[in-house]
Amino acid sequence: MAYQVTKKPWLGALLVFIFGPLGFLYYSWRKAIVTLLLFLLPNMILYGLDSTIAEVVRWSIQFLMASFAYLDLQGRLYVLDDILSKVFTALTVPIMFLNFFGGIISGIWLLFLGQWKLVIGAFIFTMFVPWAYSIVALVQMPLVAFLGWAEEKKKKTLCLVAGFINIFIGHAIILFYVFFVLDKALIISATRDLNIFAVLLFGYGVATSPFSYMASKEGPDAYGSILGVFVAQISYLLFAIAYLFNYPAISIPIILLIVFGIEIFQLYTVAQAFPDDEEIQPSYDY
Repeated sequence: MAYQVTKKPWLGALLVFIFGPLGFLYYSWRKAIVTLLLFLLPNMILYGLDSTIAEVVRWSIQFLMASFAYLDLQGRLYVLDDILSKVFTALTVPIMFLNFFGGIISGIWLLFLGQWKLVIGAFIFTMFVPWAYSIVALVQMPLVAFLGWAEEKKKKTLCLVAGFINIFIGHAIILFYVFFVLDKALIISATRDLNIFAVLLFGYGVATSPFSYMASKEGPDAYGSILGVFVAQISYLLFAIAYLFNYPAISIPIILLIVFGIEIFQLYTVAQAFPDDEEIQPSYDY
């Protein structure tokens, strides 16, 4: 969307880079509030970490926000869609390799180490996760009902707000399970003196396969479920890699940023698909 006021893109980008979300006040108080809420928790975590990597990540976030402001003021946000699409495609290559071979390799590895009870127990455990998830996800039912009412009344803003909360709850459940599996994997590796790479690789399958299974049952058009699988995969990988490099805490704000970014992208897509003067159809897939 091109702006009719004479705001300089380079100045907006500079202000955002220096002052963060408050820099968006140069041309949009709404974007200032949204980005402030979006980056509040990650930045609080980063400020609490006394390390060079935390500073690099923090200023990288500032740079990304500044880039967004520059493209936004130029009316070229469509460029972000292309960039995000390419990044997503690039990330799917190693993830697909892990999905196909990670569980097999790590399972054989652990069996070779005599951990057949662990392998069988984990396999049985994952079979019950979709059932448990469906019960826990019942907490979203009031929001689903509210979304139905807002759609019927054509309340687009209420739909987007309720949709964001709904997506956030779904992703929070996924992240809780992923970190539960990660915690158990680290404990098992330490208490049984097992190779950390074997356990983490096996844990990846335990953490992500239930969500992949559930998404496969919903069909290729279930974009919300597919993105939920991506949240589980990327959050597990980021934490595992950060742990191996002795910086596990640094992965938390990055994971939160990615999750919030996915949620904003979903809502942005919905908002673009339904102009204000058209009826909002019940097409939310969270």
